[in-house]
Amino acid sequence: MTTTSWYRRILWNYKGNREYAKSGFDLARARFVEEDLEVDCSNRHYIITGCNTGIGFEIAVAVAKRGGILHMVCRNEASAKTARSEIITTTGNDKIYLHCVDLSRPREVTMWAAKFAAQQEQIHVLVNNASCLLNERHLDEDGCEIDVSFAVNTLSPYILTVNLLPVLQRSEDARVINVSSAGMLCVRLDPHDLMHTQINPYDGQLFYFQSKRRQVAMTLWFAQRYDKVHFSSMHPGWVDTPTMKNSVPQIYETMKENLRSPSEGADTAVWLAISKAALNHPSGLFFQDRVPVPTHLPLAWTKSSIEEENLLMENIEALRLKVLGVISALVALPKQVAQAAPADTKKTSLIEPKTSVEEDLAGELTKTAITEKPVAEPEDVVRKTVLAAPAPSLEMSSPKELGASAVSHEMPVEKSLLDHQVEEVVILEKDGLEKELDAASAGPTMERATLPEPLKVQQKEFDADSAGSKVENVPLLESSEVQQSVTIESLSASVKAQVNEVETISTPSSEADMEKLSSIEIPKSQP
Repeated sequence: MTTTSWYRRILWNYKGNREYAKSGFDLARARFVEEDLEVDCSNRHYIITGCNTGIGFEIAVAVAKRGGILHMVCRNEASAKTARSEIITTTGNDKIYLHCVDLSRPREVTMWAAKFAAQQEQIHVLVNNASCLLNERHLDEDGCEIDVSFAVNTLSPYILTVNLLPVLQRSEDARVINVSSAGMLCVRLDPHDLMHTQINPYDGQLFYFQSKRRQVAMTLWFAQRYDKVHFSSMHPGWVDTPTMKNSVPQIYETMKENLRSPSEGADTAVWLAISKAALNHPSGLFFQDRVPVPTHLPLAWTKSSIEEENLLMENIEALRLKVLGVISALVALPKQVAQAAPADTKKTSLIEPKTSVEEDLAGELTKTAITEKPVAEPEDVVRKTVLAAPAPSLEMSSPKELGASAVSHEMPVEKSLLDHQVEEVVILEKDGLEKELDAASAGPTMERATLPEPLKVQQKEFDADSAGSKVENVPLLESSEVQQSVTIESLSASVKAQVNEVETISTPSSEADMEKLSSIEIPKSQP
């Protein structure tokens, strides 16, 4: 359970008055090297969440001033359009793209990220800036039963990172910056109660501190597994933002004369996103005023074990798979829904219109994406593709040296499984309905692309279904461990096999066809 202590609070307040307030920034800026920010960001793509106000807006302005191609990921479309117009007017840079995505709805975030990753050739920087501090508990609107604060502060940044990693890995000088908070120094990592259901009454500030602690742990976890991307987290200081004014009005009124401006709070995030000097530091560190700082207060008893950090990531991944399960259930929508999908938005559009969940699902989640190494196939092959970011495996090998004493401990390295953003199942087209029915009764005659090693379970299950045998679904959790080979395909492989068979007989023309359709049994998923 998340708790704090009087000792941590007193030490944090003392440290904050010296370092986090405006006076602390004025003291720190004396050692800044201004040449670090004299960078040309042309032809580099920057994704910034929650950049219509506050710190995110200032990060966006700084990137746009230097010619960067900016992708604004915002929830409030009206506010985001106003911010975009202001950025264009201020900087003269019109390469500003608006994406309306509600980070409190993980299903919407998952589908947008999969769609964007499939369309985008390069992504150089992802800044997970959006956050929220709520004083009451709210659940998401997609029926996933996920707390809104957890979704915005923890799950959505994780979903974005996982889905965009394949594109980031093939981009030059790629970076991921998580805007955290020094409030996390007040709490110890809790890998179990992710949505604070055990805290009564609900404490929004404590929940916020815990989510920022998880962001720091998540940053280090990714850094020790993906060396082609530079990961970092940062504390902006005590900043005069709408979030602080609305969420903690008492603290705001007391401190408002000594709060940092949004541009001062954004300085370190901008430095991490664009400067070459930031890359001189190892990946995975926590920064404050352009320097790495410890992630624990002295004698605060907040350090966590590697096992606890791995458990945290397993539980977050389990929730991501739960969201994918909701999406995979919608994949089996009737054909007329897919046929009613809207036309693709052109890449040249400056504003990406917000479509409904069903339209995104039918129009984008099932569309064919370009892979780095396409599978060779004969001319008569029908390709069917489902977009899904593979789950990061927690299979461990030897640790990777980070090379800096600022990292409190080392964590094992995993072998990257995110090289395969899109899994393709290739089904040979049959000539005529009779051959198709004969093949279905005779056994499996399908040819498929070679699957990655971690997806062996899925392939075996698919083979068994094609042969007509009954196969139990692979559970998402077994002995408190996530089945890391599970993707959107294996969550409903049995159902998809039956759906594909139904599609081939979409227009029955004889009594034999009707009999075939009535004999199809959709297996029930296990709890």
